[in-house]
Amino acid sequence: MKNKLQRYKVLLILLIFSVILLAVSVSRFSYIFGALELLAIVLCGYLVFFDQREASSKFAWMLALLFLPLFGILLYFLIGKEPHQRKLPKHQVESEKKLQGFVSNLLLEHPEAIHKEHDLSREIYHLSSKHPTTANHVKVLNKGKEAFELLLEDIENAKDHVHVFFFIIKGDETGTELTHALMKKASQGVKVRFMYDSLGSIAFPNQLLNDMRDKGVEVRTYDLLNSPLLSNKANWRNHRKMVIIDGQVAHVGGMNIGNEYRGQGKKFKYWRDTNIRLMGPAVIEVQECFIYDWLFLDQNHDTLTQFIGDRERYFPLTTIKESLDSEVVQVLYGGPYDEERTIKDSFVDLIGKATQSIKIAMPYFIPDEETLGALRRASRCGIKVQLIIPGKGDRGISYYGTNSFIDELLSAGIEVYAYDRSSFIHCKCMIVDEHIATVGSTNFDIRSFYLNHELSLFIYGPSPAVETLTQQFAADLENAHRIDEVIQNKRTLLEKFKEKISALFVPIL
Repeated sequence: MKNKLQRYKVLLILLIFSVILLAVSVSRFSYIFGALELLAIVLCGYLVFFDQREASSKFAWMLALLFLPLFGILLYFLIGKEPHQRKLPKHQVESEKKLQGFVSNLLLEHPEAIHKEHDLSREIYHLSSKHPTTANHVKVLNKGKEAFELLLEDIENAKDHVHVFFFIIKGDETGTELTHALMKKASQGVKVRFMYDSLGSIAFPNQLLNDMRDKGVEVRTYDLLNSPLLSNKANWRNHRKMVIIDGQVAHVGGMNIGNEYRGQGKKFKYWRDTNIRLMGPAVIEVQECFIYDWLFLDQNHDTLTQFIGDRERYFPLTTIKESLDSEVVQVLYGGPYDEERTIKDSFVDLIGKATQSIKIAMPYFIPDEETLGALRRASRCGIKVQLIIPGKGDRGISYYGTNSFIDELLSAGIEVYAYDRSSFIHCKCMIVDEHIATVGSTNFDIRSFYLNHELSLFIYGPSPAVETLTQQFAADLENAHRIDEVIQNKRTLLEKFKEKISALFVPIL
């Protein structure tokens, strides 16, 4: 009944706009405007009855189409296409499924590598088909400089291959240093495969790309946007960050490649990020994610054979040995073309398992109704929920879109903290009961849940890694101030206006 009433409301809105359209169409000058409004109404009808995207995203598109018809229509045809409408080559889909089946069977051949004791990991396995693995060694890197130096060190020690993917890589000193390290290894005979997102790395210089190719680095551009007529895929970006060395070491997390991520940016005095250096059976699942993306860009039918045909090279899985610092890790990745929202559903499942506390640090917090409801419900049930968001944004619409949720969070008893305004918190971490944590590229927002390709690690404690993440969260709280109703009431009318407008349109951006 509720859905029917919502549809009737939408139809009533469309009818009102149609009447207005007829009224203004008397003027010859308004013919073009009328035609645009009619097209906007048709597109709105399509969104209501045929589009499968999330409700808040539909509503945002309808507002853009009806109130800003010229801008809204252009934007819709540019980035508004629903991801499931994209038709992927059949052989590519089959290769990706074959790859996933191969890695799953490889782990099943080593049952000692699969963790079977934690209830949540079993539930997430059923959601994702990704095995939780044991005997992993996890190093939490909370400083960009340290993370980058260790990454370069591991690349320097590579013997066989280096696989690299970043959403953002810049042509500054940090980006140049990384590309030179990759070229050096390629010249030594190490196989180097390099991928980057074409929109996130739009400022990456072509000269560096050409230099890498000349030195033997295989370079792939994710969904190259080389023409406005071919850019309806512009809104579906690959936001992952991962490096795999010799199939034995992986670096994943929130850190891209640029001076600011290394702590040398100009806009903020300090950039707070979290990366993970991973060793153990979970590395082969990160390797699977990289190859999955490589297959997306390589139309050669024999590409997969290169990888699974050389199992010991790309998927080395030796005898598993437990130690005191062994960690249980579950690697999840997903994207807009998947039938299910695996990472989002796993986030909701994790929140639902909380009994004492939920700690979240996120640069972009723009939840959909389900994830926001899960957090509010947890807080109202007596669970201590703490959220750290930026005190100053790196992008206006995301910053004000995040702030638009503060009142609703406070009303449910959730503690909201704004990070030091001179710095920026970019890590994507959630810790539940100081016992389970998730770290990766996934933001707690609609873009990460529905539009981006993301990669996250779920780490099950008690473990040194979860303990380190919990301690870092406490340190982050000391560099933040708590937002209360008094602070909220001091906002200017302009700030409130920016929040309302951003909240309306951020689901489509």
